[in-house]
Amino acid sequence: MITRIFLTLIAIASLSLSTVAQKNDSDKFPTGVKSTVKVQEKLASVAGIPHQDPWNTTLQKVKIYHGNPDSIDLMKAAKLAKKAQAEIGLGMDKPNSREVTPEVGTSMSGTTMTNSTPPDNTVAISNAGRIVAVDNEDISYFNSNGNLLGSSTHGSFFSGLTTSNLLYDPRVLYDADEDRFIYVLLNGNNSSVSQIFICFSESNNPFIDGWHIYAFDGNPLNNNCWTDYPHIGITENELFITGNLFNNNNNFNQSIVWQIDKSQGYDGVSLSWDYWDDIFDPFNNRAFSLVPASHGYGTNYGTNMYMVSNYSGGGNRIFLWEISGDMDSNPSMTVEWISSTYDVAADGNQAGSNNLVDVGNCRMQNAFYLNGIVHCVHASEYLNTAYSGVSYYRIPVDDAKDGTQRSEFGQSGFDYAYPSLAAFGLNECDQSVMIGALRTGSTIFPEMRVMNCDEDMEWSNSTLVYAGEGPIVFLGGTERWGDYSAMQRKHNANDPEIWFSGCYPNSGNRWRTRIAEINGDYEPAEIPVASFSSSDSSGEPQAFITFNDFSAGNPDSWLWTFEGGNPPTSTSQNQIVFYGDTGTFDVKLEVSNNGCADSTKIEDFITITLAASDTDTAVIAGGLTVFIVDGDTFELFGNTLVPLSSENETDEESFESKVYPNPVLNTNMFFAEFETPNGAMIEVQIFDINGRLIKDLHKDYSKPGIHRIGFNKLALESGQYFMHIKSNDQIILNEKVIVQH
Repeated sequence: MITRIFLTLIAIASLSLSTVAQKNDSDKFPTGVKSTVKVQEKLASVAGIPHQDPWNTTLQKVKIYHGNPDSIDLMKAAKLAKKAQAEIGLGMDKPNSREVTPEVGTSMSGTTMTNSTPPDNTVAISNAGRIVAVDNEDISYFNSNGNLLGSSTHGSFFSGLTTSNLLYDPRVLYDADEDRFIYVLLNGNNSSVSQIFICFSESNNPFIDGWHIYAFDGNPLNNNCWTDYPHIGITENELFITGNLFNNNNNFNQSIVWQIDKSQGYDGVSLSWDYWDDIFDPFNNRAFSLVPASHGYGTNYGTNMYMVSNYSGGGNRIFLWEISGDMDSNPSMTVEWISSTYDVAADGNQAGSNNLVDVGNCRMQNAFYLNGIVHCVHASEYLNTAYSGVSYYRIPVDDAKDGTQRSEFGQSGFDYAYPSLAAFGLNECDQSVMIGALRTGSTIFPEMRVMNCDEDMEWSNSTLVYAGEGPIVFLGGTERWGDYSAMQRKHNANDPEIWFSGCYPNSGNRWRTRIAEINGDYEPAEIPVASFSSSDSSGEPQAFITFNDFSAGNPDSWLWTFEGGNPPTSTSQNQIVFYGDTGTFDVKLEVSNNGCADSTKIEDFITITLAASDTDTAVIAGGLTVFIVDGDTFELFGNTLVPLSSENETDEESFESKVYPNPVLNTNMFFAEFETPNGAMIEVQIFDINGRLIKDLHKDYSKPGIHRIGFNKLALESGQYFMHIKSNDQIILNEKVIVQH
């Protein structure tokens, strides 16, 4: 055991992940087999606090014995020596502006685990501040002031509903859209008795009004397997439960997903449900420990369900899974993989005892969905030190392979394990999260801590939630620490408010549950508000108008749409737009940052007309329409008024080629007139002063007559150029052109 006392520094490391392989058409692989839709009858309705079971029989999983250590145990044991040699205090704080220092508010203790280990903590809080906290021994009800309203052991809660008293791996969540709770608990670890108890609260106050209980077969495939390690999540209409199937020799078989109509559960009527099995990743490995991602703000993001997973023993990939819709809509399941390297850590030390503390493995622990991004966490080796740290990911569901970000938190000298997370913001633009974890080290007793990772993936220091009162001494050897912790936000709080449930050892060297409110001095993310101005709102044809972004909220991307303009769209913050045609035109600007967008559109914002107040029109011989402006005569060339040459009006035989205006000063268009008396192949070219060809302007056959060609000076830098016009390969015009901006 390491006995040195040392100073520690928070260690933070961030990296962005990128694709290491490409797949044609799509990175999503079809997988999974969906069963037919089935029906399950309600088993019972139970009061929030049922009568105490007079037998008070409890049986908990303390440890599963293996004939030989499994591969993960061997990897962890091999890293103990590396851990002892690791440099203590690796890493430095990164100063930044928006991370929140977590603060602990109301805090209360739950059950002391006198009969078993570990606690496996889970918690949910309603909009009304009602708290349901569950561990492996009991279910408890609190208010947000920390007052215990009542509790019940699982043996009493499910008394008479099962022959096995092994009740374990609880999960609970609050459905904000329906204002109800869902509570799931496993029963039995043999295929002959394995069950999943699913409890739907009859109201938003299950302590008073109780629960509807359903019992699902934990051997759903009838293949002599039992269900372990559940996760739960909800969509608009359904409850999803994932679990791992093990055979009766405790060998992993496969993962499975139940899909259940939640409204029927709230009503206490027969449940419609199905399940998914034969779930493989793209590399033909069976999925393990799928974690559903409910909405991080308690609302629903549709009928599809995203899930995440990885390799529990370490690996170089994580996986994003998607079920595309409700069970009766012919849904599909797909998976895509993301490059990420991670490994298991050695088990943890603790002060006051030579017994190690089991830091678990790398399996995915917790996830939520927010604004197109799945957030998830798991534990893994930190900075190649053999200490356990937290790996946190943001996975954009529309760009998972290239857009995923990962950041790691840890401290060499301490082990952080069993992380959980919750959204910590007030609008969906804010990707800030709180992450809770259990921590141990050779100089401390196992404890609970929490840290913030802001929208820029910058970390705060960790804050102590509750310190251990002594070492955990229960099994001897390596002590079970916990399979998970839990976090949930109070969705309707005026300021971000998170509730965290974990465990610590009490003075009697047994695990005790702790539930705590987490908040902090929150600085909201800026929300973009689109706004713009222009140099003009009207003009004549050939007008150039400048548009400037004046949006609030520091947007980092822009999308302009200019009806009738050139360019028609732009992603620049500010843009000069050319309007060649007359008319009235809309302008639209969409801005975004942090995944949130705002747009504004002004209809008929730009008006392009010919100058009419001092302009008359006339038709001269040959049907040519001319415009008389201040006594000068012009004709419309394209969308530009150009002087009408006197030769055109009076004496066609005296025509001479000419260019105008020259130099090009106060107008953007430059014109040249030339004659092809008998028709000819015409070629027009621009050369620089050194004779280098700049542009082939035109090459085509021109019919007999007088012709005019023009170009925009903005295409050329200031300087001197030559325009050559050839007729049947003979130069008929060689004119110097002076461009001044």
